Amino acid sequence: MEGKTLEEMGYQNAQAVYDISRTGRLAKKRGENLTVYAMAQLVLGYMAINTYDWDRARNQPPEKLRKVNAPCRYYTLGWRAIADAYGMILLTPEQAMSENADKEIEKRENTIRKNISNAWLFLQERGVIKKLEPASLGKNAGFLLLLGDDEENLAVERWARQCLNLPMIW
Repeated sequence: MEGKTLEEMGYQNAQAVYDISRTGRLAKKRGENLTVYAMAQLVLGYMAINTYDWDRARNQPPEKLRKVNAPCRYYTLGWRAIADAYGMILLTPEQAMSENADKEIEKRENTIRKNISNAWLFLQERGVIKKLEPASLGKNAGFLLLLGDDEENLAVERWARQCLNLPMIW
């Protein structure tokens, strides 16, 4: 994704995440109240800014992306990119200097991977992301971001499946 401009990368997607959040789709019940599932919002926000934008006004991929057959709103960077971007695995100086630093890093990685995976499950249950390709050895799962209304999401999915040579599933 190096060298991409804000025009190409998730600026509009990020705005759509805020739109979704305002509707309560990223909220979960905590006690008697609703609260935003912060990890899910953080994860979705990262995914949004690291995927190609969709032309919402025309409900189609931007011309540049159509020419190169690039899927919009399709995330494949995996959990590690999210964890690294937010410094989720960093150790305190004391932990880093200890004899158990490697074990502490492994423990933190496992916890963060689980937290991000749980956020992905929540987002899938809410219909905000959809796994189009499972993870396999050496390859991260591919998630489609469903940030619009039903018509827009269907168009985004059709385009992504066409670009990725995946069948349309009804």
